[in-house]
Amino acid sequence: MGHDPTPRTPVSRRSILQGLLGAGGLLAAGGTLAGCSTSAAGRGGVQLWDLFSGADGAKMRSMIQSVTTAAPDLSVRPVTLAWGSPYYTKLAMSSASGKAPETAIMHVSRLAGYAPGGLLEPFDLDLLAEQGITEQDFAPAVWQSCQYEGRLYALPLDTHPFIAFYNRDIADEAGLLTADGTLQPITSPDAMIDTATRLAAVTGAQGISFGHVLDTGQSWRLFWGLYAQTGGDYSMTVGSPASIDRDKAREVIEFLVRLMDGTAMADNLNYPGAISAFTSGRTGMILSGEWELPAFAESIPNLGAMPMPTLFGTPATYADSHAWVLPRQADQDPETRRRTYELVAGILKQGGTWAAAGHIPAYLPVQDTPEYTQLSPQTEYASAGENPVFDPSVWFAGAGTEFQKQVSEALSGAFTGALSPDEAIDSMLSRIDAMLLAPNPT
Repeated sequence: MGHDPTPRTPVSRRSILQGLLGAGGLLAAGGTLAGCSTSAAGRGGVQLWDLFSGADGAKMRSMIQSVTTAAPDLSVRPVTLAWGSPYYTKLAMSSASGKAPETAIMHVSRLAGYAPGGLLEPFDLDLLAEQGITEQDFAPAVWQSCQYEGRLYALPLDTHPFIAFYNRDIADEAGLLTADGTLQPITSPDAMIDTATRLAAVTGAQGISFGHVLDTGQSWRLFWGLYAQTGGDYSMTVGSPASIDRDKAREVIEFLVRLMDGTAMADNLNYPGAISAFTSGRTGMILSGEWELPAFAESIPNLGAMPMPTLFGTPATYADSHAWVLPRQADQDPETRRRTYELVAGILKQGGTWAAAGHIPAYLPVQDTPEYTQLSPQTEYASAGENPVFDPSVWFAGAGTEFQKQVSEALSGAFTGALSPDEAIDSMLSRIDAMLLAPNPT
């Protein structure tokens, strides 16, 4: 497939800004709108935007350095911006102006808000193949999540799922480990409660940590992954009311309320409180994102991890993916574009470095390297990358959005007893319906 020369519907900075601010009451998408970048085309360099700070940021810089060391004539100008709505607003503005960076990191869950509006260019599969990157190098579900209208609009760097970490010493004392030192399989809601209760008997407090109070995403991540395990369907179409399988959604929420009995799991922890309870040994397990691995490994030497247990029949784990995208360029320099492909392909092949932070490399050949196969507990939850469940493919969903905040509030209300499961479902659907009626700013 050659490079896509198809002209796209012009998108103005003004229309995006007006749209984002117009929906601001609902979506709070605004933020400080800084000036846009100047394209590196014609200056012999590749500008890259990312949102990684801390340990992730250091690893990304290390990976870029490795690529440029191998290709000394490849000039890269990385720019790190603050994660969240301001990042995505600025990315949209720069794409609309046609003066965007050559490549940028985007959560795959945000793709539906950018690709349909012409803010991104599709990848040229022939150019990727020249760099040794093909579809066969990725898990089908992850590759499919990067498509829009049958074309590849994002190149996945990783999968970062919502998983279960556990303290192997506490699990061993509770008699929950198998001969190979991993946790016994948990295959039903009752088995999950039994596991948590046995962990609590060792800790003297609770069995499992989960922080959701006032959190803007955790309740949704936990619910959506478990709901997918039920095989429940849903519909979220712009302009129409949302629908969900109420019986299956109720089944999941009722289970989680039952789990939060104060012994198996507390119902009143926030995000930091859940982390503190787990790292201090007051719980033996925590349900959270794999991005917390470095902090957990520092506090718990004998740390184990596993994909979210399959409690409702179908293996599924809530996840997102950091992916490289090609923001729209007004003027595309072929040589700069080719060097951009060389850069992102080179970074993908450094996935062993990226995996040290906990992320599952999306480029599968990395998972077969000695560097990766020796990582523990990363390899224990690597299979979560085979059945990821992403956010609904609607423009307002995805990481760091008001959508996640709103539905998490409704679910958290059920977890704390403020709402019945049916009231929480009604609240979720009502909030989603309002978003489905809001104009898409792109």
